[in-house]
Amino acid sequence: MVSVFFRGSSDRHQQHTPMSSEEEDVQSRSMASSSSSSSSHSLKHEVFLSFRGEDVRKNFVDHLYKDLVQQGIQTYKDDETLPRGERIGPALLKAIQESRIALVVFSENYADSSWCLDELAHIMECMDTRGQIVIPIFYFVDPSDVRKQKGKYGKAFRKHKRENKQKVESWRKALEKAGNLSGWVINENSHEAKRIKEIVATISSRLPTLSTNVNKDLIGIETRLQDLKSTLKMESGDVRIIGIWGVGGGGKTTLASAAYAEISHRFEAHCLLQNIREESNKHGLEKLQEKILSLVLKTKDVV
Repeated sequence: MVSVFFRGSSDRHQQHTPMSSEEEDVQSRSMASSSSSSSSHSLKHEVFLSFRGEDVRKNFVDHLYKDLVQQGIQTYKDDETLPRGERIGPALLKAIQESRIALVVFSENYADSSWCLDELAHIMECMDTRGQIVIPIFYFVDPSDVRKQKGKYGKAFRKHKRENKQKVESWRKALEKAGNLSGWVINENSHEAKRIKEIVATISSRLPTLSTNVNKDLIGIETRLQDLKSTLKMESGDVRIIGIWGVGGGGKTTLASAAYAEISHRFEAHCLLQNIREESNKHGLEKLQEKILSLVLKTKDVV
């Protein structure tokens, strides 16, 4: 017998570590967060792409998105993922909240768009309150221009002060905070295709993959896994108990382990208990309960 337990989202204590040795050393800031009660729902996307469409949509972002998807990384890109008929604003804000990582592509005209700045402000809020990982990509932009609103970013802000005065301060703080995060600098000296591969490899390494002891090539396992995930209704945010019934040796443990390995990263706490009958007979149910609480609550001292 095997039991799987999940609690909340997976990103509560995630931190962002330096990844790049580009031409400018982008100062690293940790991403420790205080998780809010609203973060307890499961995550639907692994990566959210924030970018100014007219700057990079048809070149850099398209190539980055393609490589992310080819790597099997669930990526939200508004013109690819947004269901038709939905209002873009609320849908994008919801997608940000439901993403584990936000990749923000700062291009020359990013700050011209009040839409992009609203998006960025919400991303930085999710970093603070939900533990979202935020990774900036400075695409032909000096990180200091982003941090201090200089150059084209300064020009854009002078315009915003006249037209969006009530939002300028929150946008300024979001740019300053994002500009201080460790990320990637891409300029005329960069090999763009190589940088994209490095970014994708870094993102991939930060996302848990299927455990090596679960063989997805087993006959029928993929179909049964998809059926199980559908039954779990990850998007609902409510509590669900799923029982897997079948004859001995029918692959129940393998299926549960595969599901655990594939979705556990979406929760802030989780545990997988195997051989429950043997363990409870050997150590008693109380020890088993203590083990569950210790793993889910992330503490050794369980009363």
